[in-house]
Order: sequence, then C-alpha cells, then structure tokens
Amino acid sequence: MAVSPLQVPIPSIGELSQNAARLLQQSLAQAAQAADPAKLTAADLELARGNIQALAFVEGLGLHGAYRYLRDFIARQAIPIKSAGAFLDGWLETYKLPRKGAAAASGLAVAGTGVDDAVVAAGTLLQTSDGRQYKVTADATVSGGAVSVAVLALVAGVGGNLAASSTLQLVSPVNGIDATWTVGGDGISGGVDVEKDDAAVYRLQQRLSNEPRGGSPGDYARWAMSLPGITRAWGVRNPAGPTSAGVIIMADGNVAPGLPTESQRLMVRDYISDPRRGPPDELHVIIAAPVVHNYTIRLRPDTAANREATIAALQDLYFREPTPGGGMPHSHVSEVISGVVGEYNHTVLSPLLEPGGVFTAPTFDALLALGTVNFVT
Repeated sequence: MAVSPLQVPIPSIGELSQNAARLLQQSLAQAAQAADPAKLTAADLELARGNIQALAFVEGLGLHGAYRYLRDFIARQAIPIKSAGAFLDGWLETYKLPRKGAAAASGLAVAGTGVDDAVVAAGTLLQTSDGRQYKVTADATVSGGAVSVAVLALVAGVGGNLAASSTLQLVSPVNGIDATWTVGGDGISGGVDVEKDDAAVYRLQQRLSNEPRGGSPGDYARWAMSLPGITRAWGVRNPAGPTSAGVIIMADGNVAPGLPTESQRLMVRDYISDPRRGPPDELHVIIAAPVVHNYTIRLRPDTAANREATIAALQDLYFREPTPGGGMPHSHVSEVISGVVGEYNHTVLSPLLEPGGVFTAPTFDALLALGTVNFVT
C-alpha cells in the first residue's frame, strides 16, 4: 500500500543529532591523523569532542525543523484541499475560482430629519462614534421633516456592517439637516472581508466534487458562491416545474444564523441570469429557511478558552454538515464538543440529544442552523 507523504515519519532530533555526531567524530579523527602530532595535544582533542555534542544537537535540531517544514507544509501544497496562502491561490486560479475580495457594506434606509426641501447631496459623509464612515450614494430631499438615504461604507469589510437602530452623525454640517441619523430596520449589511483559506477550500472542494456540466445543480451552486458574501449554496432541480431551476443560498458572514439579505439574493439572481451562463426559463434564488438550534451547555472544566473553542467547534459543524432538507445525527454534536482540547466532560441541556436521534430539516429549502450558545455552571 502506498504511503501518503503526509504520513511518512521523519527522523527525531535525537536520531539526527547522533548522525551529525558520527559525521563530526569522523571528521575529527581524520583531522587528528593528518595533523602534526606536535601541534595537536590531548587537551585539544578533548575540547573538540566536548563541542561535538553541542554542534550535533544544533545541526540535528535544524535538520528536524527542515524535515518537518517539508512534510507538514510544503508537501501539503501539492494537494489542493490541503494547501494554504499563495499556494491555495494558485490552485484556485487553476480551476478559475479566484479568491473573493472584500466587499463594502451598504444600506438602503438610513433615516434623518431636517427642514423641508433641504438636500442631502451624494457623497455626504456619515460616521459612527468609533469613526467608521459611510457616504450617501444619491441625492435625497427632506419631505415632511424626514429624509432617507442609501449609504455605502468607505472601507470594505465586515467591519462596515451595522445593526438596525445604530446611530450615525454627519461628518460635516449640512444646511437644514440635523446631525443625527438612524440606521433602518434592514441595517447596513453585505460587508465581507477577503475570503479566508477555509472558505476558499470549501469552494474548491465543491468544484472538484462537481465537474462543470453546462447548467447542472453543481454549476448553480458554484456560480452563487463565486459572489462576495455568499458562503454556501446548493443547486435545486425543478423547484417550480420542469422549466425551472433554483439555488439555495446562505451568507454565514451576516448576523446569525447567516441569512442573505434581499440585495444579496438579487445579486445572485442577476449574476446567474447572465446569458453567458445559460439560465433556464425560470430561475429561483432561494434564501434558506433556517431551523435554528439554540444551545445551553455545561462544560467541565468551564473555562473561557473551552467555551470559545466549543462555540468554534459547533460553528464548524453547522457549516460543514447540514444540507437543505437534510439531517444531522445528535451524536455529531457530542463528538465535536468532546473533541475540544481541554474539555473533560460536558452536558448539552438543550436541545435534547437522544441516542440515535437525528435533527431534521422538514422541507427542501429548510436548513439546520446554529443560533445562540449559552453556558451554565
């Protein structure tokens, strides 16, 4: 049976040190034979032998580190889904899946007040108390003492997202316009950071598992996930009849449970509807219907590090495993919590986990999703 290069054992520091010591001893013996006996004393030989151990250890440590780097990092770059950084970028480009860049957050309804007929010009800047700035994207006029503007974050990234009811202030005064503004019910959203390695690997794995076929469900999922903010997607055959096609989407960077905004849904629809991608007569872009699980957990030992690692493990599980209309065994929840380094024991108080039990999503567009995770002592 062939052995994976990632499984090949590497020499230990002790083995490498012993090998280096043997080579140094051989060199010392050769030097002693060739040297003038009158110039090389017994004390010189003892000193040289004493230094050999230290030199051998240093060489062994360096070689061990080099071998580990070759095995644990360089060798992985030859495997697409194990690669990272610039090497992963190369694989993404090979399969025409470039890493997704950052996108700026936007909001359609930021409300202000002022004098009737006063104008808020495009380009006017608003900012939060911590200095995040947003520009008005189109002129707006006060009517009935109120005005609503659309804004775009000046800096791309998830930091530009704001919850509903957040407060903004004018950066510079505008005649007839009050300084304080309020973010509308839909918030300012859609801001995403540059795609991280784990999300890029997920897309690459989906591509390797689903060869392009001119409009198969896998193609719709790949097209949707190529857009900023869309982290998971599943193609659906005939969601509304034989002439229809659909794709279910999620945006895990948004507020939990990661539902896409309406603007993100329309972005996906417009992108796939491009004639170059050959859309069907009817295209349905569907925001998944979340079946949210809120957890209450007792940990032993109950430390901040264990709590943080438990939340991360559950987030990873709910990202990897659920599919629309699919299920997830209760035992998988216990498994990932037990796998947390430092966890000795735990009890999931809610939701109820039963031996052999399975969480299920009742409809084709329903998706198991992680809600809140609370801990009790």
